[in-house]
Amino acid sequence: MWTLLKKTLRNHSSLFMALNRKKNPTVTAFDTSNGAKYVMEADINAKNLREFCLGLLDGTLLPFQKSEPVPQEKGLVEKVVGRTFDSSVLESPQNVFLEVHTPWCVDCEAISKNVEKLAKHFSGLDNLKFARIDASVNEHPKLQVNNYPTLLLYPADDKSKPTKLSKKSSVKDLAKLIKEKLQISDVETVAAAADNAPAVDSVKDEL
Repeated sequence: MWTLLKKTLRNHSSLFMALNRKKNPTVTAFDTSNGAKYVMEADINAKNLREFCLGLLDGTLLPFQKSEPVPQEKGLVEKVVGRTFDSSVLESPQNVFLEVHTPWCVDCEAISKNVEKLAKHFSGLDNLKFARIDASVNEHPKLQVNNYPTLLLYPADDKSKPTKLSKKSSVKDLAKLIKEKLQISDVETVAAAADNAPAVDSVKDEL
């Protein structure tokens, strides 16, 4: 089912701000079955509006999604943005541990520190990477999260069914869960730690 809106700052102010559009009025459409949003970039007239609606019906329009610029550098915890969610998470051959956060989240800073400790601990494993995404400025149709922070583990063999991990778990418990879910042996972890000894010294006591 489609909902088509001609937004103005007066009657849809919160939506206008969310889309970060400078053009007013703006025509948008929403697919209520999956939450996808579409924005008509062309000038508003009968011809363009008809083409926009036809594109919605035949599925040729690309959905609108918020995204920060694509980061140029990758750290120990990879920064994911809306534009890179497919390549960095869904299409990655690796298992992906994803932290979903927002700037206003009370617990996010503490959880982020724990994620960084986990990333250091598992840094020698080629089949596992850690990543985070700021949900306040990035979105993707297949990332539907309402509570922050949210910790998701995407197994390499099935990215459609990520496991939601408890944010209340300790670093040690999270490491144990990761090993169990991904069937990582202690031998592999020890070997990885040996290859990256300086990186894991700071988390030995917790893990």
